[in-house]
Amino acid sequence: MVQSPRGPRRSRNLFLEAPKLRLIAHAVILLTVLLLSTSTPMAAERFFISIPGPTLSYTHLYYGQEKGFFAQEGLDLQVLVVRGIIGISSLMSGEIDVTCHAGSGFAAALRGLPVKVISVTHDRPAHELIVAPSILTGTDLKGKPIAVGSLEGTAAVITRRVLQAKGLDPQKDVTLLSMDTTVRLQALFSGKVAGAMMTPPSTYLAQDRGYRVLARGKDHMRYLQTGVVTTDANIKQKRAKIVRFLRGWNRALKFYQDNPEIMLPYIQKKLGIKDAQLARRMYEDDVQTVSLAGRLSAEAEREIMETGLEALRIKESISADKVFDFSLAADALK
Repeated sequence: MVQSPRGPRRSRNLFLEAPKLRLIAHAVILLTVLLLSTSTPMAAERFFISIPGPTLSYTHLYYGQEKGFFAQEGLDLQVLVVRGIIGISSLMSGEIDVTCHAGSGFAAALRGLPVKVISVTHDRPAHELIVAPSILTGTDLKGKPIAVGSLEGTAAVITRRVLQAKGLDPQKDVTLLSMDTTVRLQALFSGKVAGAMMTPPSTYLAQDRGYRVLARGKDHMRYLQTGVVTTDANIKQKRAKIVRFLRGWNRALKFYQDNPEIMLPYIQKKLGIKDAQLARRMYEDDVQTVSLAGRLSAEAEREIMETGLEALRIKESISADKVFDFSLAADALK
């Protein structure tokens, strides 16, 4: 069969031009990438964090997430709301990068797990033991259930200290029940528990419905209220990433402290608080105790260590550097 004289010529031209076409295609792709990189930011890294619940202590975190404070640090922040024991187990398994279950993380470090408290925002607990109107003294709680968070978390540690001060044995005279933040309030309202150790806004909402403050945590002890915890492995392997997170955290916290006119309506919206005066009370009480440095003084470290060892019944001496590493907080301030 005789081929058309144009056939071989067309095949030869396509073969010869193929490298040129590939070069053109690569050039187009490269140009597109360059244009995109100059017009849009690079994809942010996902950063997972767990918190106890949508409480006042984390309002700045949510605000910073919504306003892009963390995105500007190259992080796509993913916030998970879980109990302390789940937060710590998720941290240890590598499912999250940091946890804000400071009390549970502190207890885990004291028990020898390879975790560190790397930043502290509040070192005076905002927790209050809220009880039913019928409970007038500590003795009235004998034989009754009390709601806390994790059984080794901040709320539980404070509850045991308060009960001891009221002349009760926390191990024998009451039953501590582990519950999520929002569930504690509902359990108190329904009568399932006689008391609950809670933080704002739950404390204010309960008082407005006639429930009583039996004790304030800050009157009984110094302890971790809000902080950031991560693993020793993360400190080594993800240090730069975590420092970027702390920069976003600090920026959001400073904004929270400096801009009440913006934060007050945001608190109402985020926490579902209709009463503007209640939101102001909460904010003014909280903002006075915020630490922007992220670090504890030597005195605070010593006092909190002593409280933790006593609460967990640990007899051996443990140095603070086994529990705290504020070098990342220092880097975030640079």
